[in-house]
Amino acid sequence: MRTGNNREKNDRDDRAGLLERIAAESGCMYLSDLRGFIYRERFRVAVSQIPASDYPVEEWQDAAYYMVGSEERFKTAEEAKQRILASL
Repeated sequence: MRTGNNREKNDRDDRAGLLERIAAESGCMYLSDLRGFIYRERFRVAVSQIPASDYPVEEWQDAAYYMVGSEERFKTAEEAKQRILASL
C-alpha cells in the first residue's frame, strides 16, 4: 500500500475547489454569484490573492469559463488566472 499517494489524494479531495474558494473569499453565499459582476472588485481581490500554483490549469480554465465565459485553453494556471483578472 502506498500511503503517500493516498494521503496526497485525500488532501486534494479535502481542499475546496477553486470556484468555492473564490466564492468564500469574496463573501458570496452561492457559486452562481460568481457569474454576475455585482461583486467584481471582491472577485478581483480574491483571485489575485490565490497563488496560481494552488490549483491545476484545468481548474483555472473551468473557473475562467464559469466566471467570464472564456473558452480559451491555457498552457499554465497563471495564464488562466491572468485572463480572469483581465476580465473582471
